[in-house]
Amino acid sequence: MSMTKKSKKTLKKERLYKQRVQQKERNRKRKAIQQIKPLLYALALWLFLMMIAHIADHYWYISKGMINFVVKSTILIGSGLGFDVAETISPSLQVAGFDMQVIFECTAYNFYLFVIALVLFAPWTWQDKLINFVIFIVSIFLLNTSRFIIMGYIGKIFPSLFHQIHDYVWTILFALLTAGLYMWRNQKYNR
Repeated sequence: MSMTKKSKKTLKKERLYKQRVQQKERNRKRKAIQQIKPLLYALALWLFLMMIAHIADHYWYISKGMINFVVKSTILIGSGLGFDVAETISPSLQVAGFDMQVIFECTAYNFYLFVIALVLFAPWTWQDKLINFVIFIVSIFLLNTSRFIIMGYIGKIFPSLFHQIHDYVWTILFALLTAGLYMWRNQKYNR
């Protein structure tokens, strides 16, 4: 008889333990979903903003303004740092004697738009959103400006590698920068 009571007690404890483990697992999954929701919302908004940026009526106005800004700022910063940077036939840049045509995709507009969406949906206070937005924008701007200067020298020295480095390496670097900044700022916020 006491064996049966002990068995019932043991079964009850095991059942309670199993329920606690299952509850912890459900809580862990809920927390993971809550953490990823801002990223999913940001992705949806980014796709919407990308569609708006490519609507014919807006595209030429937006692209012309962004291209002009990138060319002028790269010349200003590059020349200020002592690099051989000049504008040739608009919208082209010449770095170290290597000509590069600047198109809308060269402006990193897609990363700027993603940062807007990411910061908007991030679980930060409005003050932190503003601070983090500035950090993201300045970082992307400086990386993009550096990209033009570095790619000019790569194009001059290693012209056969220009397109591979431009198309793959820089896209990966921008993605890593954005992801790294988000994780850093999110970790700082969650402390």
